[in-house]
Amino acid sequence: MPKEQVERQLCIINTLCNQQRTTAAALAKEHRVSIKTIRRDLDTLSRIFPVVDFREGKRKYWSLISGFKNIPPLICTPLELYVLREGTRFFKELGDPFLRPALESIVRKIRAGFDPARMETFENLRRVLTVGVGFSKDYSDKGEFLKQLFSAAAAQHRVEIAYQGLKDAKPRIRKVDPYKLWYQEGTVYLIGLCHLRGEIRMFAVDRISLLNLTDEGFLIPEDFRFDEYIRHAFSVMVEEPVHVKVRFDPEIARYITEREWHPSQKIRKNRDKSVVLELTVGGTLEIKRWILSFGPQAEVLEPDTLVKEIRNDLDKMRERYTQPEEQKSRGAG
Repeated sequence: MPKEQVERQLCIINTLCNQQRTTAAALAKEHRVSIKTIRRDLDTLSRIFPVVDFREGKRKYWSLISGFKNIPPLICTPLELYVLREGTRFFKELGDPFLRPALESIVRKIRAGFDPARMETFENLRRVLTVGVGFSKDYSDKGEFLKQLFSAAAAQHRVEIAYQGLKDAKPRIRKVDPYKLWYQEGTVYLIGLCHLRGEIRMFAVDRISLLNLTDEGFLIPEDFRFDEYIRHAFSVMVEEPVHVKVRFDPEIARYITEREWHPSQKIRKNRDKSVVLELTVGGTLEIKRWILSFGPQAEVLEPDTLVKEIRNDLDKMRERYTQPEEQKSRGAG
């Protein structure tokens, strides 16, 4: 029996174990094969497992006999195991947060069921493909905070934190209703209602120096949608949306068009092979830093306020880099 067929049938029996019923059409769509192929699979599986079919109206369903408990073990291919292993490595990069032990336990259990031949395939995958996770902060001393925040958010219990923002001289105590934990660009953020400010705010977990769980419960507003909350963020900052238009020189036009920088982006190609990128983002600070990283190959066209911000920054940079040598020496000293 071909490997793909075996794996598909294992997936089908796991689906039947976890669902009360399903249709051949639904299985065919999930596995991208014909309904005829799925029916052959179900016929094969019915010789080993108590698979039955029944009709409701004009629709035919497939299921396992009610009460059947002999669920087969979870079977993973070498590629699937590799993905799990890379996921574990990803969480290791966070500095041993609360999910790492659970992921490592899963990988150990699945590896124990692999025969030597399949493990050789897995090792070949590791040799051929490496997944980079980029820069991340060290959360080795925040493992307990992450556990408590996760529990509080799941149980919808208010927390009290000591938090020091970038511009704060010292930490401030505030109560927060934790809605969600968000890992973005190497940093874990807590998103929730800040009772000190009376609005939904975002807090970098590494800036929390004290965390107390309270017995006070809370309800997440029905109109809160996380995806909507961060919709305009260019990276993580959530501010009022600003429409930005940037022209990029022909030398880097292809690089700009090769990827999605923001869900709202629109790209227009010019006759001189330059491109204009338009997007709507939260605030200008993050996108201004990104634009400046392209040096003279990027030119802001809109809004005027951002043009003035960049012009002022460039004037300050020019002044700094044209200081007399004696001033530079004093600064270095």
